[in-house]
Amino acid sequence: MEKIHRNISDLKKSEYELIIIGGGIYGTMLSLEAARRGIKSILLEKDDFSSKTTLNNLRTVHGGLRYLQSADIIRFKESVKERKWFLKYLPEYVNPMPCLMPLYGKGVYRNSIFRIALTINDVLSFYRNKNLPESKKLPNGKVITAKESAEIFKLIDKKGLKGSACWYDAGVEEFQRLNMKLIHTAVSTGAEFINYFEVQDVLVKNKKVFGIIGTDKLSGETLKIKSKKIINAAGPWSRIFAEGFDKDYPGLFKKNLLLWNILFDREALSEYALGLSTRKGKKHTYFFHPWKGRLLIGTGEKIVDNIGDKAFVKKEFIEEFMNDINSIVPGISLKKSDILRVYSGILPATDKGTLAKRPGMIDHWKAGGPAGAYSISGVKFTTSRLVAEKMIKYIFSNRKKKSYKELFGIKNSDNEVFFEYNEKIDKRKLEVLKKVVNNESVIHLSDLASRRTSISDNPKRAVNAADELKKLFPGLEDGWNDEILSLKDELYGNYEV
Repeated sequence: MEKIHRNISDLKKSEYELIIIGGGIYGTMLSLEAARRGIKSILLEKDDFSSKTTLNNLRTVHGGLRYLQSADIIRFKESVKERKWFLKYLPEYVNPMPCLMPLYGKGVYRNSIFRIALTINDVLSFYRNKNLPESKKLPNGKVITAKESAEIFKLIDKKGLKGSACWYDAGVEEFQRLNMKLIHTAVSTGAEFINYFEVQDVLVKNKKVFGIIGTDKLSGETLKIKSKKIINAAGPWSRIFAEGFDKDYPGLFKKNLLLWNILFDREALSEYALGLSTRKGKKHTYFFHPWKGRLLIGTGEKIVDNIGDKAFVKKEFIEEFMNDINSIVPGISLKKSDILRVYSGILPATDKGTLAKRPGMIDHWKAGGPAGAYSISGVKFTTSRLVAEKMIKYIFSNRKKKSYKELFGIKNSDNEVFFEYNEKIDKRKLEVLKKVVNNESVIHLSDLASRRTSISDNPKRAVNAADELKKLFPGLEDGWNDEILSLKDELYGNYEV
């Protein structure tokens, strides 16, 4: 795979067709879709790639089953199509994942209703397995008995249990490597990616964009980069950034929805992912992902005013989350000391405080702002590619494009490094990690441990391995204690217990 070059000196000399501001999954997919069409683009990220909301997802690629309840067929079909895209073009990282939801015979959660729902799900997604290898195909859903449910999920609440709905979605184990595969593919097709470069402003003359001004956070150098088109894909900060160079667009981020997932120091409750709902008070469904055989649960959510830089999860939020889980699963008895990681991020919410249904997309010229400026705020990881494709096609119509088969025909290099959850970092792994550091624009310890690999998904391993990893960063010896403190802050500083 192509090396990710960080050539700041070349930026002054170059003019781009497109500048993308923000290095989360939406920025990455925009770069991929632009590169696919031969568009000369550069992505600028103020921190490291996918270091905020994108990194902290639940490691799932959801289909559209949940949208059938609201009869949102459009979102259903989009989700099914994009899940298939991930399974087809990123098969090294994405696998079928069996799911189970207990049914207690109340409301819509009845065996009879879910038999119909799962049948509709299978009929409407009839194309979900077309041209996929056998190992990636998703079987039909079904409703199983209470006895079968208890065999699959030992701690299931048997009181009032009538059976369970079973279906298939997709799961991701090495999310960091999936993300880097997307970046490498875009770079191999002509895109440029620069991390630790903060864009301060969009340059506008005669109501037309002609570039950006920003600062390289490593050297402190401020420079201008030329382009007649920019896309503001700054995630939770997209609305604030848009207001800075144009005006406020509430539609980008009406409200800030804090979401979090918690990884516990426990084995998974089942080989199936579990959809379990609270049975008292306000109804909320949690998803128990058996990620690498561990217990990863999400998603908690709260509307917040100040998004900050860490998507901070307060003590009372954690307590409410854990009380819910302990009430849903009799005998699980989770304690705060069981918490390993809290993955948190911010997504846009509606006026009612629920997750936005659609991404915010702004053509600033049509809204009275500068020509050549566009803004986007994404909602779902699963449909990020589709949204990016629509945006790029809107801006650059009639551009010939490469097929995805051609795009993803590039074989993985020997940079690939996967970790079992408790796997130690031996000499062989260190050799591969050295190549990752040299080829993937790794600046800090946390870049390597958290965003190029899954080392930090086991926080104890990451901290214990810090001194061993030091030899991969010969230029940072004097500031290594700061690197370790920064890593610990990333692992433990976004929540309180």
